[in-house]
Amino acid sequence: MLWPFELHRFYHRRNDIHARFGGQQQGGISTPADTPGIFIFTGHGAGHVGHQDAFEADGSFRYTGQGQLGDMRMISGNRAIRDHVQNGKDLLLFQQTKKGGPVRFEGLYVCGGWEIEQQPDMNGQPRQAIVFTLVPQSQLSIEAEDLATKAPTDLPLAELRKRAFQAALAPTAASPRVALANVRARSKAVRDYVLARARGSCENCRSAAPFLTATGQPCLEAHHIHKLSDGGPDHPASVAALCPNCHREAHFGVGQVLLNDQLLQHAQSLEKY
Repeated sequence: MLWPFELHRFYHRRNDIHARFGGQQQGGISTPADTPGIFIFTGHGAGHVGHQDAFEADGSFRYTGQGQLGDMRMISGNRAIRDHVQNGKDLLLFQQTKKGGPVRFEGLYVCGGWEIEQQPDMNGQPRQAIVFTLVPQSQLSIEAEDLATKAPTDLPLAELRKRAFQAALAPTAASPRVALANVRARSKAVRDYVLARARGSCENCRSAAPFLTATGQPCLEAHHIHKLSDGGPDHPASVAALCPNCHREAHFGVGQVLLNDQLLQHAQSLEKY
């Protein structure tokens, strides 16, 4: 899915989001059944139910989960956020700045973990709240570029595959700092496996990598199929190893939709997903 939303642009929630993609039109977490995304809404009005959402200095976002009365449970929308990677769903964050106003698109995020905090419910009673640490995918794409300068692991392909699939499992409870580190580590695990899986050849054009990197490895790039950015600990069944030319075509080519569909089918066939 190539999402039509531009970063920091305002949209009408009902007309621009739900009319096109479905999902619940009320509440902070919308989970349309037939769309590869989960819409998260924050901002005006969150405080009246005790929610304490906040952007952190490191770029991550602290998002209080679903539930207005009593202790929160890892069900429904909360579970959807936790499991979004293994379920092939993007997290799209929108912020409302005034009551009844439009929502501003804040970008694509990845769930790195969560904590249990005591917060008041809508009646002012103390309760155990689930607070997720969401990491922007744009931050992870920078991390991926840094990883490209480092020598990859020399572990056997089977071990790399095992680690990649473990990485795609739902995150666990973690402090914000640990959650950020976990997301980056999982992103590296998926990337290392997919590049090794390609065995030196582009998974689209099947040609050998155009050159070797300074570390002596084939120059191939991990492409997160149907995502706007190439960040995030995606599932190995929806990531392809591409040569630089095919990678650009997958993002900007006139036939990018068809190309990405073909890449997804190929990756899923390799992983029997």
